[in-house]
Amino acid sequence: EAQARLAGIYYSGHGVAQDDGRAFELYRQAAQQGHALSQFIVGTMYWVGRGCEQSDERAVEWWTKAAEQGDAKAQHGLGTAYQD
Repeated sequence: EAQARLAGIYYSGHGVAQDDGRAFELYRQAAQQGHALSQFIVGTMYWVGRGCEQSDERAVEWWTKAAEQGDAKAQHGLGTAYQD
């Protein structure tokens, strides 16, 4: 949870220099620990290529992990990915 909060600070630049790469790494660490919201955000960052190299495939992988934990936004992301 703390990593995800810190990631959000870097993502938004609230009180620190905005840094997509640092935000991505922190969200990814939280996601690897099973934090569903971070898994969704990592998927979204992969989808748009923010702070990382763009990858639809990796986006779907992370959204799937979050969706399996009941994250509705990730479920919607998967629907969008498979619709395209």
